[in-house]
Amino acid sequence: MATRRIGCHAGAMETLLDAARDMVTPETGWSAELLLRTVLTTVVMFLAIVLLARLFGTRTFASFTTYDFLTNVAAGSLVASAILSDRMVEATVGLVVLVVLQYAVSGAAARSRAARDAADNDPVVLVQDGQVLERPMRRARVSHAILDQHLRASGLTRVDEVGLAVLESGGSISVLRRGAGRDRR
Repeated sequence: MATRRIGCHAGAMETLLDAARDMVTPETGWSAELLLRTVLTTVVMFLAIVLLARLFGTRTFASFTTYDFLTNVAAGSLVASAILSDRMVEATVGLVVLVVLQYAVSGAAARSRAARDAADNDPVVLVQDGQVLERPMRRARVSHAILDQHLRASGLTRVDEVGLAVLESGGSISVLRRGAGRDRR
């Protein structure tokens, strides 16, 4: 009986070690070519991102709006694809197209109310003059725990201290203390 248990544990251990070995070994095995290609692709993609950010502006990889966030997620996926496969050219072309589209959409949204309405989420007032607005909170799917977290991050501990709390179009919550911004004469 003891021999059977040891054999069972040894088989499980061997399976575990095989799985671990497979996790750290590239599909085609380790080679100098694989390492060199991965390093060079990473450097080229890094330089491409820096160049695109410089050409198209700081906003290119910022997350001000939902489509900015989605652009960043898709860009990250394209960069990872380029680094982890032999498809650098395709991923780089995809990244350039994505950045040009983001540039065009953000430019159109800056110039046109209709484009802005189509591309951006409207800000949602969550708290006004110390009163939590329950319906907008529910529609925006913001819990009281999340709101409280943002209040604390703004140095406030009670809702009655809040003049205005707004869920911005980019997903952040801005909090203004009651009386902030009023003319103090």
